[in-house]
Amino acid sequence: MGISPYAAIVIGSKNMLMKVYEISGGKGFRTVDEIRYEYELGKEAYFTRKITFAQIEEICNVLMEFQQRMREYAITEFRCYATSAIRNAKNQVSVLNQIKIRTGVDVIMLSNSELRFLMYKGIQVLDIDFNKIIEKNTAILDIGSGSVQVSLFDKQALYMTQNLDIGTVKVRGFLESVENNVLDYISVLEEYIQYEFDMFKSGYLKDKDIKNVIAIGDEIKNINRLIPELHLTDTMSYEQILYIYKKIKKASYQDIALKYGLSIEDARMVLPSVLIYKTFLERSKADTVYICATNLCDGSVVDYAQETKKIKLSHDFYQDIVASAKYIGKRYRYSKVHAQYITDLALEIFDKTKKFHGLTQRDRLILEISAILHDIGKYVNLNDPGKNGYQLIISTEIMGLSHREREEVANIVLYNTQELPDTDELDTAFWREEYLRIAKLSSILRLANALDRGHKQKLEKCSMARKGKELIISLETNQDITLEITRFSKKSETFSEFTGITPVLKQKRAL
Repeated sequence: MGISPYAAIVIGSKNMLMKVYEISGGKGFRTVDEIRYEYELGKEAYFTRKITFAQIEEICNVLMEFQQRMREYAITEFRCYATSAIRNAKNQVSVLNQIKIRTGVDVIMLSNSELRFLMYKGIQVLDIDFNKIIEKNTAILDIGSGSVQVSLFDKQALYMTQNLDIGTVKVRGFLESVENNVLDYISVLEEYIQYEFDMFKSGYLKDKDIKNVIAIGDEIKNINRLIPELHLTDTMSYEQILYIYKKIKKASYQDIALKYGLSIEDARMVLPSVLIYKTFLERSKADTVYICATNLCDGSVVDYAQETKKIKLSHDFYQDIVASAKYIGKRYRYSKVHAQYITDLALEIFDKTKKFHGLTQRDRLILEISAILHDIGKYVNLNDPGKNGYQLIISTEIMGLSHREREEVANIVLYNTQELPDTDELDTAFWREEYLRIAKLSSILRLANALDRGHKQKLEKCSMARKGKELIISLETNQDITLEITRFSKKSETFSEFTGITPVLKQKRAL
């Protein structure tokens, strides 16, 4: 396989960045060029929640310069992303429309969970043994302008991810609001950050110690530039973070920028970043920080190469999304055995009927997550589990899913126990073009759920085969499955309506 050129563009809160890559099946990823344009989009946008006309003009002019550079490299494949500054803007739709009209660029508006998942994928660009590191309790600490994402791994499995509302721009804004009003403003700032991490530790870490921290993003790269005398390469310790903190806590950002060759905007973020790392290490008791100066562009090229099958990756990101869903289920005390049983049945029904339902592999993932989480509403109240589950899912980020996909999961769980509305009853929160997809997936889940209505996994063997327009489900069991047969019959009608397949249940006595 030859070399494929690719470009990734990020419209960030502090800068606009374009990276040009070469992708090779044999050699992996190579960065060919990197162009960065500094500005202060996020500082104003986070507090006014609006992107001004002048800022839109600035973004468009830079994008046109990026496009000219792509033409010089003969690049046809690229993706452009916007992050939290635009995502949180009240005029987001207008901003993206103006960019499209002015430059022809379709900007991908990432949800927080999608953005963090791409950042995490970007680790694959670096020369570290990621799978070896996450054999022990490991936290990925992704410090962004608007928030901090903490993702926890144990035995190579992602088991939790949580977003904290203490990004560098927000922390810097808080610092500027107090530094002229109190003598020891650093202590006030530390208290502000400590509160967020203490809440996180009590709710998620408890007594679990973290062995490794993988620090990703531009902030760790900038921090590393402050200590050339330590000759750090791949890792740093808590003592070294403390050394940096003592070195810069009283320095002005102008002095930091001048002394270490940082932009003024990057220099502003050094103290907030160091304080976030220092506090997290103190609370988690981690031994080692791995320095991974990856960014969203790196995640984009990995994602593109994975989708187009230009490179085979060693790490299974699909299973990370599934593991994240299972952690949510565990948090709400789901029945692990029942959830796995229903998931296996639902996915087999999906696979056996894919010629008729016309759904995608991404839809299969949505079904899998829905099956894992279909019963979590019972944690709140045994009555109305579908509605309760809907609210829990809507309120909980799922690593790797967009907000829209999370809404789909929530609706599939809701209509696992409730009747689907008629199409003329749909409102703007439940778009008509999504109705059929949600209807098909929820009908598959309902059919699978009927086969374990009593949560006793009565079926010793279950095989499925499609014959014409029938799905033959053959069961082997010596137990009484009257309850399951009754429920199956009721759920079959909806399944047939949306897939065009008639499910047929055949029971045989087990030997």
